[in-house]
Amino acid sequence: MRKSRRMCYACIRSIFGLLNGLIWIVGGGVIGVAIWLRISYNGYVSLLPQHGLLSLDSVVLMSGTVLFVAAFLGCSGAWFKSSCLLISYFILVAMLCGAELVCGILGFMYSETFSVSLQQELLTGIQTHYNTSEHYAGITLAWNHIQHQLSCCGVHHYEDWFNISAWPGDSRVPHSCCIPSFQYMDDCGQLEEVSMWFPSGCYQKVQIWFKERLYLVGIIGFFIAFIQLLGLVSSMILFCGTRRRAGFKTYKAVKSQSAVL
Repeated sequence: MRKSRRMCYACIRSIFGLLNGLIWIVGGGVIGVAIWLRISYNGYVSLLPQHGLLSLDSVVLMSGTVLFVAAFLGCSGAWFKSSCLLISYFILVAMLCGAELVCGILGFMYSETFSVSLQQELLTGIQTHYNTSEHYAGITLAWNHIQHQLSCCGVHHYEDWFNISAWPGDSRVPHSCCIPSFQYMDDCGQLEEVSMWFPSGCYQKVQIWFKERLYLVGIIGFFIAFIQLLGLVSSMILFCGTRRRAGFKTYKAVKSQSAVL
């Protein structure tokens, strides 16, 4: 019975350590990608100028850091059989699960309010920051890329681009709003010929794109939840096993000293 327990403990410890070792490497890679995005593109997709923490590089950096720290605690705790590191890992992952649950509930409850606020922030980015300075170059690159890839123009429609800070008094759009058959014309966005521009807004296109791939979000969410649950259960098993072994060693040491005396 004791031998089977030892084998089970060793198996769980090995799998837990290996899994967290891989996640630790992935977390380091994610941090590297975030730093590369920040250096190379100056906050490439900071579409929300008033909320810099929501830019892609910031979100990726925070996600990578959490992965890196949690996996380091788990891997080190399993390797050194440290109950302190294991319980720290358990608390961190439990807090992460709680934060995800709260964010999910709040997102569901206030989805309409969030949607309206998000659209207003995107409009503000277009009207006041697009193509105005190097500091906001990321917004310019992001909008040009999104409009070209999704064949859309503006947040709701092409009129969102009229009279913005980059061209006050002009009813024009960026070149990325031009339909492919007219993109060979350098002044396509300045001709005020609406038939040359994409008629649909990007917010609606992004919603459609997201809904078409909602099953992928569900699969990824289920996988993440499974990994987190597995980590919580495994870390608690290892924690209890480590404490039991430490207590047994202490008992043997005290018993040996008593026998000598």
